Amino acid sequence: MDSLKPGTDDELLLDLGLRLEAQRLRRAWSQAQLARESGVSKSTIERLEAGSGGQTRSLVRILRALGLLQGFDGLVPALDASPMEQLGNKRAARRRAPRLPAPPEPGHWVWGDER
Repeated sequence: MDSLKPGTDDELLLDLGLRLEAQRLRRAWSQAQLARESGVSKSTIERLEAGSGGQTRSLVRILRALGLLQGFDGLVPALDASPMEQLGNKRAARRRAPRLPAPPEPGHWVWGDER
């Protein structure tokens, strides 16, 4: 599990937003569904996931001043990749098959053992 990075407020909010989005998607919820379940507007969900929540920025600043930013890791943990995501990450780059020699001219037999 990745630890929340102690960067700027903007970086921290973006990381938090990505974690919230990952948690929502893991549950296969839409933003509208999360808004209904949580009692906040869909636009609030959109802003939080984009890392631009105004009140959240204030919370980050307060937690930073109090030395409590590490608490975000427990609040919204980063998700470990699912087995299917891990498999996708390990796939080798696609490679093309080697080119075959040009076919012989029509009407001309070649068995492949002539030299």
